Amino acid sequence: MTLGDRIDSNGARPVRIHQAGAAPGSAPRRSPPSATGGPFISSCGARGRERKATGRKNSRAKDNPTINIMHWNAEGVSNKKEELEHFLYENSINICCIQETHLQEGKPFKIRGYQVFRSDRQGRKKGGVMTLVRNNINASETNRYMEEAEYIEVKITTNDSKMNIVNYYCPNDKMLSLDTIQVPDSGFLIAGDFNSQSQS
Repeated sequence: MTLGDRIDSNGARPVRIHQAGAAPGSAPRRSPPSATGGPFISSCGARGRERKATGRKNSRAKDNPTINIMHWNAEGVSNKKEELEHFLYENSINICCIQETHLQEGKPFKIRGYQVFRSDRQGRKKGGVMTLVRNNINASETNRYMEEAEYIEVKITTNDSKMNIVNYYCPNDKMLSLDTIQVPDSGFLIAGDFNSQSQS
């Protein structure tokens, strides 16, 4: 992940985020729809593999690997585990921030190949946040908050880069509590469901 990526006019960093519209259960789009409605034709070689030039190594991709980050309001994740696993593997998702897990304390939830950082809402059937991070990525929880809004913050380290990712959910009857989040000067991403009707 390159932390020096450009930032657009809204202050957003292009990190290839899958939004709620690409939730598990919907088939991933593999190519733009064709004007003739014909079948999807792969751009791979004759044997189904992309042709690569020999003798050259892409050192830039190795030094700055792309990290795919997804966020999803699940409205209950227990009965969607199989679809979630399929979506994560098919789309090479490295980090997945899930809101409204509806998990209760003491109920295990694991995804093969991923570390699980979760915070369950106490005294409320709904809510809860969970961050899944691939096992090959160095990650540690640094902060959690479960009073009004709820979030969990995870520190990600890849090569020489560090990033703090906040997985955030605010029920529509709770305060946003954004002032409780300490935002560093760089290497920070917040993803989630704000239930907010204005850009501010």
